[in-house]
Amino acid sequence: MSSDKLNKNVIIICVDGARNDRASKSLIFRNYLPGSVFFSQSITYAPYTNAAMFAVLSGVYGNRNGCFSYYTSFDFKTKKFKTLTEYLRENNYHTYADVNSEIIIPKHGFEEFTVYDENEVDLSERHTDLINHVKTVNEHGENFFLYLHYESIHTGILTSVLKGHNNFSKEYFENRKTNEERYDQLFSKSEIYLKKILDKIKESDLLKNTIILILSDHGISVGEKFGERAYGAFCYDYTIRTFASYISPELKNKEMPNQVRHIDFMPTIL
Repeated sequence: MSSDKLNKNVIIICVDGARNDRASKSLIFRNYLPGSVFFSQSITYAPYTNAAMFAVLSGVYGNRNGCFSYYTSFDFKTKKFKTLTEYLRENNYHTYADVNSEIIIPKHGFEEFTVYDENEVDLSERHTDLINHVKTVNEHGENFFLYLHYESIHTGILTSVLKGHNNFSKEYFENRKTNEERYDQLFSKSEIYLKKILDKIKESDLLKNTIILILSDHGISVGEKFGERAYGAFCYDYTIRTFASYISPELKNKEMPNQVRHIDFMPTIL
């Protein structure tokens, strides 16, 4: 890591399935904290979680790192590509991930890797507790990297869309307004979650020495294109053109409208 970043903690919050058009209009996602740079055209590698997040954490596209589909998490080329986690661990960071599945991000380099049941957990409570945990770690003189995965948008879509419709269900695509309203309710809950987590980070006095990256792995359809009821089938803007908010105390709040890649954030953090 560069010398000016060696003393900074890192928190990555992935809001699974958060759409760019909603995030771009949200105060919580855009610039709730000082030092927020909002990237309104950040392109994700894939329209599904594992390949997208393997790319983010390795800084390399899946056609090179080996994870390029739903089924290739275990094909990640660990001997050729280091992850952000491994680089930070080599610099004596405490590394912790809390996710809904063991295969959505590379486990390499994490000291603690916990998996929750997305149908049972209160992520606001669980993740504020983890902020307390890493604050204690930091108070004992150790930097930390914390990865938090918010799954509740996906959980809601799974229950109400994926289990009840297929990619060619006319009933779904003919009810665009209902789809929009359903999604907006789920997104609003993600704003409540994110505000609680960011408030907790602020209350814990971690802002002054922490880089925070908020991003989406991919967007979710609300019925734009017949043949894709959610994500993973096509590569249209509503899933691929996502967003990111990069927060660091020395920065000024601004928007970056230029197109960037999700994989650019790994070397930026380093």
